[in-house]
Amino acid sequence: MIVDNMDLKEAIYRRQSIRKYNNVPLDSQTLDGLRAFIDNTRVLNPNIKWSYDIVGPENVRMLQRFKSPHYLLMFSQNRENYLQNIGFIFQQVDLYLQSNGIGSCWIGAGSPKGYENPNPEEDFVIMMIFGNPKGELYREITQFERKIICEISDRRDDRLMPARYAPSAANTQSWYFTHNEDGSYNVYRNKRRIRLNKKMEKWNQVDIGIALAHMYVANQDTFNFSLDKPHHELKNKVFEGSFTI
Repeated sequence: MIVDNMDLKEAIYRRQSIRKYNNVPLDSQTLDGLRAFIDNTRVLNPNIKWSYDIVGPENVRMLQRFKSPHYLLMFSQNRENYLQNIGFIFQQVDLYLQSNGIGSCWIGAGSPKGYENPNPEEDFVIMMIFGNPKGELYREITQFERKIICEISDRRDDRLMPARYAPSAANTQSWYFTHNEDGSYNVYRNKRRIRLNKKMEKWNQVDIGIALAHMYVANQDTFNFSLDKPHHELKNKVFEGSFTI
């Protein structure tokens, strides 16, 4: 049975990617609670169909040698900002798991094996491993290695701190925020000077959704997102949307 250790907002500042597990499967009640949470998460784009499944190690192929008892496979229609949508949805799940004492880690270099998604219009996007952690689950805020706030925003703004602590592929922290006169924010994705391979570019779009999930969790009553708000084009950056908190 899951025992609440902290709320999702607190987990933003304590979570870490867990890569070692004791490989004892979670009980069915815990997994049912997880499914119920996933089915009620907030989405970034309600016009995109998505799905997921929880499988064992026999149904995945991974480049890394990480082993866990559970693998969360994520699928989505390939539509505008679908990668950001998946990151947004399942970072809420990451926080849910860790806030309830369960380790988790996003895995980009992995794919299903011997598994066929029952929804043929949806593509596999990315996966997450999870289970009972072997070792420490949480970390102190001083242990995070993150850019300072002025490196990810056009001005210092402590309201953006939840996004600052978001995880990202290879810790690239590819998000950048600007402020609008009406109090809303724009979020951009940094382009790299060295051309990224297609997988890293894909993961960085998922990362934008992950950062936005932290902004939502920290401001659940006021967060709203828009794809089509007028905005300035910035050099070496890709506009990803606007939001209010």
